[in-house]
Amino acid sequence: MTETPLSDAMTAHADSGTPESYDRFIALFRASTVGVLSDNLPEPEGRTSVTSAGDIRVSSTAYGDGRDRIMTFADPEVFLRTYGPRFNAGIAGEVLLRMAAASPNGHGVLVNCATREISLLISKETAQALCAPPGDALPRRPWWKRR
Repeated sequence: MTETPLSDAMTAHADSGTPESYDRFIALFRASTVGVLSDNLPEPEGRTSVTSAGDIRVSSTAYGDGRDRIMTFADPEVFLRTYGPRFNAGIAGEVLLRMAAASPNGHGVLVNCATREISLLISKETAQALCAPPGDALPRRPWWKRR
């Protein structure tokens, strides 16, 4: 097992550009803890700080096209060794997708790779589709109407 599963998936997608490689990246992002920059973390108690509830704000960036996106850092431990401190918290990718989906002014998530100077985007529309309840994906057909 590699130390950088999310960054490896990002590199694979950057190299191939296939829908399958993007789907793998998205699946790993959802299951990963990624680094974020937060400006309202609680003061640490002792040597560690764990936040399990409350409102956390994360920083966004205007990427290329000027649209605000949540800025994240893949594989945080390796990212720290490679590029130094750029973030101060770790949050589950699934939580960040929900934040991006609900953001009134945001346009998704920017994920920075820990092993190469590349980044990938997750659009707000993709985040909304991933966070939608299972029945919301397709309009339901009445039982009497056949395809």
